[in-house]
Amino acid sequence: MMDLASCPEAELFPLDPHNINIHDEGQRLNARGHIVPVLLDQRIRAWATGNRAVAEAILGGPDFRKHPDNWADLRVPGKIPADWGILEFIKMPGMLNEDGPRHRELRNLVSKAFTPRRVELLRPRIDTIVGQLISSLKETAPDEFVDVRRRYAFELPMQIICHLFGLDPSSSGTLARDYTAIHDSRSSAAQVEAGKAGVAGIIGTLIAEKRQHEGDDLTSALIRATDGENATLDDTLLLYTLMLFLFAGHETTQNLISNALKALADHPTQLTRVRAGTVSIDAVVEETLRYNSPINTIMFRYAAADVAVPGTDVVVKAGEAVVICVAAAGRDETAFGPDAHTFDPFRSVLEQHLAFGHGVHYCIGAPLARMMASTAVGAFLDAFDLDRTGAPESEPISSYSSNCDRELWGRLTPAAAVTAAA
Repeated sequence: MMDLASCPEAELFPLDPHNINIHDEGQRLNARGHIVPVLLDQRIRAWATGNRAVAEAILGGPDFRKHPDNWADLRVPGKIPADWGILEFIKMPGMLNEDGPRHRELRNLVSKAFTPRRVELLRPRIDTIVGQLISSLKETAPDEFVDVRRRYAFELPMQIICHLFGLDPSSSGTLARDYTAIHDSRSSAAQVEAGKAGVAGIIGTLIAEKRQHEGDDLTSALIRATDGENATLDDTLLLYTLMLFLFAGHETTQNLISNALKALADHPTQLTRVRAGTVSIDAVVEETLRYNSPINTIMFRYAAADVAVPGTDVVVKAGEAVVICVAAAGRDETAFGPDAHTFDPFRSVLEQHLAFGHGVHYCIGAPLARMMASTAVGAFLDAFDLDRTGAPESEPISSYSSNCDRELWGRLTPAAAVTAAA
């Protein structure tokens, strides 16, 4: 029986945030076992799984928690370095890292504000922004290489989130700049800190303004939301809730759009089937979520008691952390068959991925992300063919959380011309 604490360091599987091939790493992880002891950043021990069934059992398991107080190593002074890059996110206040009644209370508050009706009312706005972005892309020269990720996939969710928040359009450019500084691993430590301060400042000012002058927006709705006596969101929780919407909602949607367009450009047979109407855009989005998930991992789940992991000889002891390797789980051959590494939106099983999580922490923004991605991908295919022949190379983002290339370069050819040539 494997034991995390006593496992020799040489036998720990290294999870590398700078790995340039997430899917190769995931395949090697899955070959090692359903759940294996790993080393993060060469210093932090945890368990990790890329097995879809095990990942689902842990995400939905009653004996696993999200609050970092359940992580035994974090309670030992110096065991987890204070300068570890993702520690701030792991400890972020709010519903993301809460459990039980407190999580339900906070999620209910957010759900009262972020309703299905509010999401559906964004559809015309999404259509308008997509149309504007497509028009802008049509102005590029035929032989010009365009970074579709920055010019298209980045802009749509950023503009929608600003609109959703009720943020003045004049502040959106500054928010985008500061947000980019935080998420670009090429930023210096000073640039990252300045970006965080900038984002917090913009959102903090927005909250103060909406407390004085409420509107028909998410920020105002969160201010109005209550869940029983004295259950409200104070300014601190409002700040972290909106920052969670920004960070989680934008990055995942941007990556999803980029990964879907790249997959179709690299699989012309599948693109032909989509344009012929054999495969729907919604199916493309779901297959992209499985085949090339917009997130790499979910960190963490912590065992509240000793848990025997089903189908393995592993017991995760109370206080130990588990990494859910979402990208690896999407290509788990035990779940999706021997062709799990193949992009095929026509496959019979599409929605069993874990790209939006599972259980009580299932992503509350999933319907909006799907709507934006389907609209963006469909409109792009109506307008363009993305020719990546000879395009500049792009490296993957260096991150435990994000799974996408930094750029998506290609030439834009009018779709009608491609169809006529075919």
